[in-house]
Amino acid sequence: MSIFKEHSIPYALLLLLLDSACVMLAIFLATVLVHSPAVGMTLEAHFLQHLLYAAIFIVAWFCVGVSIHLFRSGRKDDLFFQLTSVGKATLISVAFCAMGTLYLNPAQAEAQVLTYFGVLTLAFVAGYRAFLCLSVWGVRQWGLNFKYVIVVGANERSYRLIASLLRHARFGYHIIGIIEDDASRLSYLREYEHRLVHLGGFRDLERVLAEHVVDEVHICLPVRSCYELIQSMAHFCVGLGVSVRLVADLFPLRLATSRVCHIEDIPMLSLSTAPESGFQLAVKRLVDVIVSFVLLVLLSPLFLLLAIAIKLDSPGPALFSQERVGLNQRRFRMIKFRSMVANAEALRKDLEDLNEADGPVFKIKNDPRVTRLGRILRKSSLDELPQLVNVLRGEMSLVGPRPLPPSEIELYSWDQRRRLSVKPGMTGLWQVSGRSDLPFQEWVDLDLTYIDNWSILQDFMILMKTFRAVFQARGAA
Repeated sequence: MSIFKEHSIPYALLLLLLDSACVMLAIFLATVLVHSPAVGMTLEAHFLQHLLYAAIFIVAWFCVGVSIHLFRSGRKDDLFFQLTSVGKATLISVAFCAMGTLYLNPAQAEAQVLTYFGVLTLAFVAGYRAFLCLSVWGVRQWGLNFKYVIVVGANERSYRLIASLLRHARFGYHIIGIIEDDASRLSYLREYEHRLVHLGGFRDLERVLAEHVVDEVHICLPVRSCYELIQSMAHFCVGLGVSVRLVADLFPLRLATSRVCHIEDIPMLSLSTAPESGFQLAVKRLVDVIVSFVLLVLLSPLFLLLAIAIKLDSPGPALFSQERVGLNQRRFRMIKFRSMVANAEALRKDLEDLNEADGPVFKIKNDPRVTRLGRILRKSSLDELPQLVNVLRGEMSLVGPRPLPPSEIELYSWDQRRRLSVKPGMTGLWQVSGRSDLPFQEWVDLDLTYIDNWSILQDFMILMKTFRAVFQARGAA
């Protein structure tokens, strides 16, 4: 588990213990606020009955916290990260708590207690985490709890690093000086020359470590041209017990985020623009399965009525399936209720000149191939409902970029193909921002914005906006 690779275990256990104390206090106070003689049991019995809430919440909290780095050392975190992470973890954990309690013991599920519990837990954990964060920062502002650092190399990398360390005193780093062979390269750091000391060249590292208290050596040299030098420095520092930090912008890509992951004991630098939070993606998939299954069961009578109506309206099958392109160019058959005449694909060639959409898509506002009932199905988005089967099978998600046919994907630019880095969805950000009325490049940009800022909360907001857009029949075609 990543907590053993990326977290200080004693610090993580301390935070988990304090978080658990806040959870227990929250469930106790929630029980007190709701308890009344009408419950038919003592306050103690009522509290013990709700311990299941706390148990499920703490397990979910730990899993979510590890996934979003809520238990790592806060030296490089800011208060905004702490509070947003606590809010996100609380929301997901409360959801798991509710589902777990309903599944394990429905009789003990009390919505009012759960509501108070979630609000109080958020307030307590956010409060103490903020206090802890501000207290540590205050200690560092007084000159305590510092790590003494040497920076190796004078270049753009070291300039950005030094600017960040000096700008944020809360990180608790004190820069002893710079090691650089070429004194002329110190011009990169001219802005901070009054705060930095040139300690010597690369061969002086041994002397510098012997003469100064050094906790970390931050190496900012280019790996390709200085590989042997970096290896020698790292080997020497590690032998002395001094931590080495290597600036990892080996491939400064405009969009990709980087992180270090491990396969067993093999460290790997991951560069990705797609969401990689394993736990949140698992939650997304769980929600997809539950919601699609429940809706398929509840809507099955409507499906039957619509199938009969489609067959009566025009000859042909009730369902229409077409090959679409999904996650990382996986092909699948997307299912919809048929809203066009049965030979619509054969007629498309005769209508190419009437295409009103820009970019590599085909769309006609008053498409003559659409049947009478089909216009109603499209306006109400009822034709999309069979895609719940695709969601249940894992080919699609409830929220994501719309899947397109291979013929249209082939015309995409390489930047636009980044839409394929996540599962396609039944609805997405561009649908709730104008749906089919938006120009091609604008809805592609919205899809890429969705990918770059993806979260469970964002998916929930898009689903809520989708219901409103469907009821208003806005922009459907």
